[in-house]
Amino acid sequence: MENVLAGHYQIVKPLGSGGFGQTFLARDNHLPGNPLCVVKQLKPRVNDAATLEVAKRLFDREAQTLYKLGSHDQIPHLLAHFEQNEEFYLVQDFIEGQLLNQELIPGQQLMETYVIELLQDILQVLSFVHQHQVIHRDIKPANLIRRSQDGKIVLIDFGAVKEVSSQVGNSWGKTSLTVAVGSPGYMPSEQLAFRPHLSSDIYAVGMICLKALTGLSPREQEIPTNSCGEYCCAAFQDIAPVSPGLAIILDKMVRYDYRHRYATATEALQALEQLQSKTQVSHATTTIFTPNASVPPTILEQPEGQVSLDSPFYIERPPIEADCYETIVQPAALIRVKAPRQMGKSSLMSRILHQAQQSGYRMASLNFQLAEAEFFTNLDLFLQWFCASIVDELDLEDQLEKYWQGPLGSKNKCTKYFQRYLFTQIPNPIALGLDEVDQIFQYPAIATEFFGLLRSWHERGKNEAVWKKLRLVIVHSKEVYIPLNINQSPFNVGLPIELPELNQPQVQELLSRHQLDWTNSQVGQLMVMLGGHPYLVRVALYQIARGRMTLEQLLAIAPTEEGPYSDHLRRHLLNLEEDPTLVAAAKEVVAADSPIEIKTAEAFKLRSMGLVKFQGNAVMPLCNLYREYFCDRL
Repeated sequence: MENVLAGHYQIVKPLGSGGFGQTFLARDNHLPGNPLCVVKQLKPRVNDAATLEVAKRLFDREAQTLYKLGSHDQIPHLLAHFEQNEEFYLVQDFIEGQLLNQELIPGQQLMETYVIELLQDILQVLSFVHQHQVIHRDIKPANLIRRSQDGKIVLIDFGAVKEVSSQVGNSWGKTSLTVAVGSPGYMPSEQLAFRPHLSSDIYAVGMICLKALTGLSPREQEIPTNSCGEYCCAAFQDIAPVSPGLAIILDKMVRYDYRHRYATATEALQALEQLQSKTQVSHATTTIFTPNASVPPTILEQPEGQVSLDSPFYIERPPIEADCYETIVQPAALIRVKAPRQMGKSSLMSRILHQAQQSGYRMASLNFQLAEAEFFTNLDLFLQWFCASIVDELDLEDQLEKYWQGPLGSKNKCTKYFQRYLFTQIPNPIALGLDEVDQIFQYPAIATEFFGLLRSWHERGKNEAVWKKLRLVIVHSKEVYIPLNINQSPFNVGLPIELPELNQPQVQELLSRHQLDWTNSQVGQLMVMLGGHPYLVRVALYQIARGRMTLEQLLAIAPTEEGPYSDHLRRHLLNLEEDPTLVAAAKEVVAADSPIEIKTAEAFKLRSMGLVKFQGNAVMPLCNLYREYFCDRL
């Protein structure tokens, strides 16, 4: 494929491919600022002439549909439609944001308020589509984008070219073409029979809502049905209760018989708006997050350090917690938690250890930042400090003088201390949390020996009963740059956990716990500025919930010295300025208006600091807070 199409669309990188096309990110070199756009290339993986003809017809139909619908703000505009070298291309607006399937996490049940607002957002754009007598035919989470700019839902992929299969040699000796459009789980029966209606789209939207409410997959047919085989909210009321008003709407949207559904998105939207107006009237004198006067308001917490075990402001990121709780009770378990600073690593570790304690284990937590510099001068002194600290955490008597004897090396002495003393004094399994192990990376000689020791203990736990008792949780922020033998490193075994940023539903859950009632658009604005960084978001919500500023005021001053992040930003700036190569890389990243590739070492260091995120092999600023602040200061 050529790098420049139609003389001015410069291909940047591939975005994806399907059975009949490829999609690329490109720049329009004819327009000021060379804005980004999306190029779709019709490239069927078949040579059959009749099949190719159908594919081209459907591709043309997508262009015509986009042209007809292009005036709506929540549908990508068609910028061009052309043929070059006997290949067909569509050019559309580039929508910056995240696919809805990144919000609808398997196993996570979302709040009804989120589902209602999501439903309204989708129905508003779908109503416009239906008014033009267009059936989308493939509405699913992967074809809905949450736009970063304002948090609005954008409906994409009007191609309806999902499968065009050639069936050769029917009873008449002719070739017949079958065009099956849609996605399993979201496609109703009449669509499977090639007779879709406008209400077929209504079914798909209803299934998205059921997925959001239950955390179950329509594709895998996990959502319960009633005795007649119909989807309805009553069938899963025991696992995900739904209010009667919303249940009536959703039940009608997902009826098996298309004639019993809402005929169009406009009808469904009117029903939803009527429900909302009734709800507003009935709750006109009631605080939205306090159903009755006996429920006290949430006491706000200053966002700093670990989030305590009893705090309402810890937000789970499924399936991470469940995976960790399941792993820590396995013999010789090893869990590795990695994320930039202030992302919630220590809070997660304390919950893993608490889970172990609830299972009858003894637990000890050790933060390596508490070790004084003198203990890193030699391995023997460091391992003695390590053993003494663990013993102190377990409320045992220090027995180093008794067991730290003889000509054996330091690692052997440390191993015997655990095996002959700790394990004999404590019959139950021991869960050991090692926090901030990055501190050891500064001392390569000690790091190599110590991490090799941990790996050897983990390996012994596979076969030796006494070592099965030890469960390890290792927490760090940085990439492991020290040269460790692959067979002697604890960083390539066990359960790896890399904490992600909070997604939009999780931020909305945090909003509700701060007793704030925002629209998806307001949440979107916050996330454009702060991403889903837990600490940054909590600081913002704390300030706003305390009445110290509004969202608009926060957005205006956040990337300045006047804002609540001044200390956080200055710390990052000072760390960057210690390394001129990082400064140069950061300047390049924040100046670019799309993800760019930089040297691997710099990319991972910036990610370890929490300043960037990866998009494939390229990086971009984690959020506008960092882009705007460092654009002014680097």
